[in-house]
Amino acid sequence: MQHTRYRNYLQEAVDAPETLQRFLAPFMQQLTEKNLGNAVELMSKDEYTEFERLLGLVAEPVRPFTANTF
Repeated sequence: MQHTRYRNYLQEAVDAPETLQRFLAPFMQQLTEKNLGNAVELMSKDEYTEFERLLGLVAEPVRPFTANTF
């Protein structure tokens, strides 16, 4: 079970850059001055939470598998 959760986390981390781009695309399309700060201003609280999660996956190094972590 833990190994399965780790594999899911690992796949999510690998896919995170592309997922983040797809997530940001609708916000960027609404802006004339396309920058991250302006996009964040358009986000709801839930959207901002998801943005932070994806950004964390992109920015942080992938954690190695350790028993009882996942």
